Amino acid sequence: MKALLFTIAGFLLLGFCACDEEEIEYVPIAKKHLGETYETYTLNNVIGLDSVGIVVLNFYPEEVTDLSYMQYSESACAFTFHRGETADYRISWDYDTGESYVEVQYGQNAMWYTINEQQYKGEYLLRANDGMAVRIVIRASGRGVYDEEGNVEYLAGVTVNDFRIEEAE
Repeated sequence: MKALLFTIAGFLLLGFCACDEEEIEYVPIAKKHLGETYETYTLNNVIGLDSVGIVVLNFYPEEVTDLSYMQYSESACAFTFHRGETADYRISWDYDTGESYVEVQYGQNAMWYTINEQQYKGEYLLRANDGMAVRIVIRASGRGVYDEEGNVEYLAGVTVNDFRIEEAE
């Protein structure tokens, strides 16, 4: 019984110590032009989702879409539809990766759905309502390297050659 009480007390102590850890502030990964490589990321670029960490890739919006009713969130790195009606869109992508698992996703009602199913190049016809969003993410891999200042950076190795959001005809 004493051993059980010490075990419970130990878990409680670990729990309290874990709460004292400094929280990592989220910062979007640096923007890249289409064709440039996302070489590395830091823990500040990772969003934790259940047991998986993701890094949302950051783009120059004018390179991805010319639709005036699309909004780009600089903090969420996602393109959101605000047309005022449901419409069909063609989402196309072309990327190379040597280090990371990449997902092209659309979001609705706080849920994200993968649309590329491990295809490095392709397109998807999306029927979108106002407020739906599109983004590209990589899964955090945990393979770290040290930079000149001794900080840990993680390998991304993703080049997005093309990413387009346009009205479907």
